[in-house]
Amino acid sequence: MNVRFPLLAAVIFVGLTSVNWTPEEVGIALNDPAVVNLHGTIMLPTPDAAIPQGKNALWCATFQIAWDNAGENFGRPIVLEPASKLADALNRNPFDRKWVDEASVATVEGTVAAGVLDKINAAVRDKTGGDSKLAGRIKEHAAQDDLVFFAMLHKKLEFVKPFGKLGTWEMGGRRVPWFGFTPEHKNTRPLHEQVRIHHYTAKNDFVIELQSKETGDQLLLAKLPAPPASPAALSQSVLQHLQTDAPNAGPADLLAVPNVSASEIAEFTELEGHQVKSNGKVLKQALQSIDFRMDEKGVKLDSEASVSFGCSAAAEPVRPRLIMLDPPFALIMKRHDAPQPYFVAWLANTDLLGGK
Repeated sequence: MNVRFPLLAAVIFVGLTSVNWTPEEVGIALNDPAVVNLHGTIMLPTPDAAIPQGKNALWCATFQIAWDNAGENFGRPIVLEPASKLADALNRNPFDRKWVDEASVATVEGTVAAGVLDKINAAVRDKTGGDSKLAGRIKEHAAQDDLVFFAMLHKKLEFVKPFGKLGTWEMGGRRVPWFGFTPEHKNTRPLHEQVRIHHYTAKNDFVIELQSKETGDQLLLAKLPAPPASPAALSQSVLQHLQTDAPNAGPADLLAVPNVSASEIAEFTELEGHQVKSNGKVLKQALQSIDFRMDEKGVKLDSEASVSFGCSAAAEPVRPRLIMLDPPFALIMKRHDAPQPYFVAWLANTDLLGGK
């Protein structure tokens, strides 16, 4: 089939009406049964939690930040009775606030009686312009003396120049929009300069960076030769390849990235109903939301988390590189000077591809 590429106002692709190139012709199986017949997305509370085989997995630092804030109030570590393996994992993995810029984070704590839900909505509105996704759910089960620890993260990374739209390709019975560039596109040097190749050995083993206007942050995309065991293992596999002098993409390279759209809310029920040993409070509710969007213009990440406590239970190749981000692939967001990321995603199936 001929794949048509619309013109961009920011970058003019001259002399191009159609390209005789299909994913199948370069060995990419967009409808691979091993990918498109898998479904499901899971949010993980800690970076060392296991990624279930075949599922998309999302981890964001917000839940850890909320847990750490509770620990500052109750005393660390937070020991629950009966014992909780998840609580132990959260106590082992504190998130250093230096690993994300303070301008992107908001934290709130207080009792329902003291107006903590209004403060949560105000904090979210200040960052995003909208209301909290979690405040209403907290309110449904809250008593006036419940103590709530809340954290949110808002990130928007805009590419200096939008990438080209590569049209929509069918994957798993849906039409998925893709963006990037091909060797047939002309006058795309500014787009090549937005792509740094940290590691490339083959079409299923590479690490790239899409650079944005926010120079303090990194958006990393990777194909891994084997599925990662956990977000921490994923991060280690990707970050070990980062170079300070990584080369840019070249005119012979092909970049194809699917749009990603995720909107998920998780309740970590395995923590609920346990009593805090140091003060007798009961952990009533543990929530996290993640909203993530990626398209040719950039990425946007919004995540909220809350923990409620109460008194009762509830290298330059010699050939063109094919940089094709078909599932499974990894996505990481981190600050340049931070040893650990603040967002990790493993896209193992097509459930989150596409979107608005």
